[in-house]
Amino acid sequence: MIRSFLAIDLPPGVQKALDGLGREFQKTDAPVAWVKADRIHLTLKFLGNVSEDAIPEIKAALDRIAAGTVPFRLQAAACGAFPSIKQMRVIWVGLRGDSEPLGMLQKQVEAAMVPFGFPPEDRPFKPHLTLGRVKGRQHLRALQEALLARQGFETEPFDVIELVLYKSELRPEGARYTPLHRTGFAGRPE
Repeated sequence: MIRSFLAIDLPPGVQKALDGLGREFQKTDAPVAWVKADRIHLTLKFLGNVSEDAIPEIKAALDRIAAGTVPFRLQAAACGAFPSIKQMRVIWVGLRGDSEPLGMLQKQVEAAMVPFGFPPEDRPFKPHLTLGRVKGRQHLRALQEALLARQGFETEPFDVIELVLYKSELRPEGARYTPLHRTGFAGRPE
């Protein structure tokens, strides 16, 4: 079995900007398990454990989706927490830009995974980039204030040009993500 998920990668410049924002938040000393910037991505569908035998068919399904998808543009912007800033469990950065193509892509991914035994999510898709997960209650007031102060955060816009199937290995030092398959969108720049 392979623990896996489907995602959109971020370019290095966006990762760098997110790293800088995360470092600002870390100064609050709030008990948060921060995600390393090079591991931040936009998850479209978490699959969990997948049989190795199903991987080729999943890759083919992703290739079909990508063949019918044209590149679109997003921008990381604003920040917040789930379920709310008052009761933080997940610290995130939002996304804006071509939200309609993103939503359509996510729905296609959901539908394509149903035949493999992965039912669609019950919750509506809320595109976000996870910066960290809150692990305790100390110093949260300082983190709340830092989040509110950085509502104007934004990165340069970036082009979304491919889907990625990732293998996720849980390790003591944090999750390790290995791309198993990348599939470029139709009309992708060379």
